[in-house]
Amino acid sequence: MKRVNFIFKSIVLVLFLAGLVSSCMKPEDPSSGNTAEAEATLIKSWKTQMKSNNLPYDSTASKIFYVIDKTKVGTGANVTTGNKVTVKYTGTFMDGAIFDSSESFTYTHKSSTERMIAGWEEGIELLNKGAKATFLIPSALAYGEYGYYSIPGYSPLFFIIEVVDIK
Repeated sequence: MKRVNFIFKSIVLVLFLAGLVSSCMKPEDPSSGNTAEAEATLIKSWKTQMKSNNLPYDSTASKIFYVIDKTKVGTGANVTTGNKVTVKYTGTFMDGAIFDSSESFTYTHKSSTERMIAGWEEGIELLNKGAKATFLIPSALAYGEYGYYSIPGYSPLFFIIEVVDIK
């Protein structure tokens, strides 16, 4: 009877320790399937859809894709370094899920203390006061291979940005 009791206690102890160890382990990263190749495929698919639906887009030398809203072209000079810029924006993943938005966000463009992602900083310089555009920013110009908080690595991002004011 003592031997059965010892075996039972040993099994319970092993199961307890296994549960304790597994609960301390980091869960598998849900974005572990994100790769540079998967991102390139997503962007290529978007470009194909845009072309097949006769929806024109432009791109910058660094491969930010954008569409300027023809009903909101704006006036005056474009955003430049040091401007205090107020925008309305919505940031989404390619599936349309919103990860961030603001009705009134003010920052100093290309400030050493108020850093924005490189794609935002480059893209917004295409806009003037009152202009609105949608930008598709590849992860290399956003949060890269590692991501940022709820944004997984290798995530191309859409930003719909409307410049409300420039000072």
